[in-house]
Amino acid sequence: MNKLIVIAAMFFATTSAHANYHCTGEVKHFGVDRSNLLVSNGFGVHKLCNVSEEYCKAWLSAALSAKMSNRKVTIYYEHPSVSGSQNGSRCNEIGDWVVPEDSVYYFQVF
Repeated sequence: MNKLIVIAAMFFATTSAHANYHCTGEVKHFGVDRSNLLVSNGFGVHKLCNVSEEYCKAWLSAALSAKMSNRKVTIYYEHPSVSGSQNGSRCNEIGDWVVPEDSVYYFQVF
């Protein structure tokens, strides 16, 4: 039994957990090319998803609504070690007119 606990502890110690960070701001750019939703909330224009995906259609609708009503949006990204609000740092490093290196997994309007 003790060996099983040690093996389980070693397994969990070596697996990397993903942290999540987010960037918040007003929608500065909203666009759709032939297949992609492109949004900027003040940190560069990012390709968020392919509009043929069901979840992307919902994000497109949410982004349009936010743009039309001047509401802020928060875009959440996955990263192995960066977490929390990154408005002053990591968000500025993502780039402009790019597919973000860190996966986008959640889009929020508030």
